[in-house]
Amino acid sequence: MSSSPTMHRIDAAQGPTRRRVFSGEHLAARVSWYAPGERMRRHAHDCHQLSLLLLGTLMEQTGQGEERLAAPALGVKQAGVAHANDYGPSGALMLGIDLPASFDLQENLGIGRAWQWRGHALQPLLLQGRGLLSALFAEELLAADVDARLWELLAGMASTDERPSGTPPRWLVLCCQRLQDESVPLTDLAGELGLHPVYFARAFARWMGCAPSVFRARAQLQRALPLLAKGHALADVAQRAGFADQSHLSRIARAHSGLTPARLRALLRA
Repeated sequence: MSSSPTMHRIDAAQGPTRRRVFSGEHLAARVSWYAPGERMRRHAHDCHQLSLLLLGTLMEQTGQGEERLAAPALGVKQAGVAHANDYGPSGALMLGIDLPASFDLQENLGIGRAWQWRGHALQPLLLQGRGLLSALFAEELLAADVDARLWELLAGMASTDERPSGTPPRWLVLCCQRLQDESVPLTDLAGELGLHPVYFARAFARWMGCAPSVFRARAQLQRALPLLAKGHALADVAQRAGFADQSHLSRIARAHSGLTPARLRALLRA
């Protein structure tokens, strides 16, 4: 007989850095950073959790199976659903929304129990989440405005399309692995795979929900996150993660997280 999962309250600390950025009457928002290689044993929460994986990697196991994610994705876990997590070599940066277990996800958002993670056509939702995160850290919004923006984000989560069905082609898997490791020129990569650049770009976007250049930039920032978490100088982070310079790092950080590298470093070390 398996042991019962550990139950966590919505304000429980999970991972090395977990910051509550908003607490309202019916929902709460948090930013969580999980270090590379971190794992969480089988556990459950006493609230519904909707999570937007902004950067990093994630492997999650539930009773419905296993999900492996290496690109932005969004997911929902009903209160009480047991799951285990492995955050892989890149760690993970997440924006999460917690709802009480009494909130009816099906009636209010059209989200059924079968939905776990989605990873396709997320660009509008990512822009929305990054903009909200940036405004929260800049303290630009009143509490009522934050509450409204979070409900808008939830509505967007509920309406996101699924990615194509079936198994991704082998070349795409190899391509993603390569881009996660190094900043290889995309035309060179397409040539190595024996693919026309146009076909390469279209097929990549269809399966991954973003252009290859966006995936590559995100992978660079993922390599920078552990360095920022350790407090490295920004110029050193830029050089070691494969950016052209510190200004390049700043542009990519703002575009993909809504925060400057300095603010990201402060968040990850909080």
